Amino acid sequence: MDLDRISLLKAITRRMDWLGERQRVLAENVSNADTPGYKPKDLKPVSFSELVRSSQIGMAATATQPGHFRGLGGRGSDGWKADRSKGTYETAPNGNEVTLEQQMMNVAENQADHSLMTNLYRKQVSMLRKAIGGGGAR
Repeated sequence: MDLDRISLLKAITRRMDWLGERQRVLAENVSNADTPGYKPKDLKPVSFSELVRSSQIGMAATATQPGHFRGLGGRGSDGWKADRSKGTYETAPNGNEVTLEQQMMNVAENQADHSLMTNLYRKQVSMLRKAIGGGGAR
């Protein structure tokens, strides 16, 4: 069974890929905490609902009345662009803007999000196993 054909699992996988890439960027920020003139980076935020919406395949919806699909701006994902961190807290005399406390908070947030996605993926696979008679809910 190809789990990538299930849109929710595909979206969870894409979110975990994004979180892995964000971890790499945050680690780069920490490793350059003493580099003169270094400015911290972060990835452009991607909403999970946008990932789910973009991973759905083979279904085209048609609005038959003007009120259908209200609020779905129709925006597409721009990919994962690295952005400069906005609103740095302090700048060192050598021009470095990395604040280790802020970076560690970002790493902890990233870790919590990754744990959430891992648990969600595990629960979805467990539910699928149970539905097809594989048993073994964990």
